[in-house]
Amino acid sequence: MNDLLANSRIVLCTYPQTSFSEAMFSGVPTVMLYIQEYWEVEDIYDELIESLKRVNIIHTDAEKAASHIQNIYDDPLNPSFYKNFDTKIDYFIAVTRSDEKNIITSKFAKEFLNVDKSIARVRNQNLILDENKSLLIESNSFLDHIISPEWEVSNNIFEKIHLPGAFFSESLITQDYLLIGMQSSDLFKNHTFEEIKVFFKSNNLCYLGHSKEDKINFEFKNISISDQLYLLIKKKYLNKLIKFFGFKDYVLDVLIVGGGNIGQNLSTLIEQDEQEINLKILELDKERCNYLAGLLKNTTIFHGDALDQTLYEEIKLNNSDLVITVTDNDQINTILSIIAKKRGSKSVISVINNESYSSFANDLGIDVIINPRELTTSRIIEKISKGSLLSYHSILKDEYVIYEIKYKNEIYENIKKSKVINHVCTLTNETLELKNNDHIPLNNDILILSVSQKDSHVLEKIINDY
Repeated sequence: MNDLLANSRIVLCTYPQTSFSEAMFSGVPTVMLYIQEYWEVEDIYDELIESLKRVNIIHTDAEKAASHIQNIYDDPLNPSFYKNFDTKIDYFIAVTRSDEKNIITSKFAKEFLNVDKSIARVRNQNLILDENKSLLIESNSFLDHIISPEWEVSNNIFEKIHLPGAFFSESLITQDYLLIGMQSSDLFKNHTFEEIKVFFKSNNLCYLGHSKEDKINFEFKNISISDQLYLLIKKKYLNKLIKFFGFKDYVLDVLIVGGGNIGQNLSTLIEQDEQEINLKILELDKERCNYLAGLLKNTTIFHGDALDQTLYEEIKLNNSDLVITVTDNDQINTILSIIAKKRGSKSVISVINNESYSSFANDLGIDVIINPRELTTSRIIEKISKGSLLSYHSILKDEYVIYEIKYKNEIYENIKKSKVINHVCTLTNETLELKNNDHIPLNNDILILSVSQKDSHVLEKIINDY
C-alpha cells in the first residue's frame, strides 16, 4: 500500500474503507465517491461528512467527482491552474514531495489568488537552517512560513532527551508551558499523594487527568501505579520536578537508527548541546554513512542493517541508555525498538507514521512514540490560526485531544453549553490555574481544554464560529 501511495498522484476511493484513511494521511490528494444511502452512519459523523463534502474530498455524484479530479489533476506549476479558483482563499499550504514545487506554487498562490498566508513544506536541510530560512522568508513576500516535518520531529525528540521520566511532551504555543505525560509509578515511588499535591500547587503545575483502563479519569484521586498522568507545567520548573521525583539524567549513551534527515538533524542538535553524550548512528546506506562521517564530528557512524543481530554487540545495543529509531520504515522502527528493550536498553523512542502501528506500540514496551504527521498538522494549525484555536495535541492513543484556545467574547459559555469538555485549565497573567465550571475567563486568557476525540468536532465548530 505504501509503495502504491508513493507512486500515485491522486487516490480515488469508491466506498468507505481503511485505504481511504491511509491515503488521506499519506498526503496524496484523495477523494471518495460516497453514496450515503447505502451506508449506515452514526449521527456524530454527520458534520464531519458535510465538512469533507464542502472541501470536495467526499462526492456523492460520480460526474462531479470526475470533474473535480480533472481540475485538481492539473499541473499547479502552470499559472493557468489558478484560474480554477473563483473564491477567496485564506491559506495556501503546499506539502508535496518537491521543495521546488512547494515554493513556486506558494509564489503563484500569492500572485494569482492573493492568499493571506502561504506555508511550504521544505525537506532540503540547507534551506531550513535558521539563517537561510529567515532569508528565504524575508526576501520573498510570497512565503510566510516554512514547515519541515523532519526538523519538527528532531526538535521534539531532542526535547524528550532532556526530560527523563516523560513518555510524552509537547510545547504549548505560549512556549513557556509544557504538556507532559508521566508514569504514576515513577511519581509515587518516593512520595505520598499529599506530598505530590503540595508540590503541584506550589510549583504552578496543573493536573489534567490520568489514564484508567484506557479511559481518562479527571479527578486527582484513585491513581494506581499502572496509570499515566498528564500534566501542564511551566518550563522553568522542570528542573525542580526532575529533582523532586528523583529522575536522573541518565542519557549518556544514545543510539540513533537511521541516518536520514531526522537522524542528521537530531545528531547535530545533540552535538551542539552542553551535555556530553556518547552518540552513535546506524545507517544502511554506505554513501550516506560517508556523508554523515564528514558532517558530524563527535558521532560514531556504523554501516549496516538494523535487523542484523550480528551488529548488536558492536553497536553496544544492550548498553544503550536510549535507542531512537527514525528510519523511513515503520516495521523496522517498531521491531528494533522491541528488540532494544528486550536486550536491556533503558529507554526507546520510535518514529511511527502509521496509526495502526502506533496504537499498540506502547503495549509492546516502546516508551515514546512520535507521529510526524500529527506534529506537522499541529504546527500548521499554529501558523494559520487567526481565531481562537492555538494548538491541539492528541493523548491516550488518540482517544482524547488537548486544545489550547484563546478566550474572547463569550466562547467559553458556548463551550460549556456543549457539555463536551472534561477539564479546564486557565492561563491568566502567566499563571496556570485549574478552574471550575463557574469560572469566567478574561479576554486573552488561554484555555486548556480536554475533549474526547469523538466530541472534538463539536468543540471545533464552536471555535470556528469565533
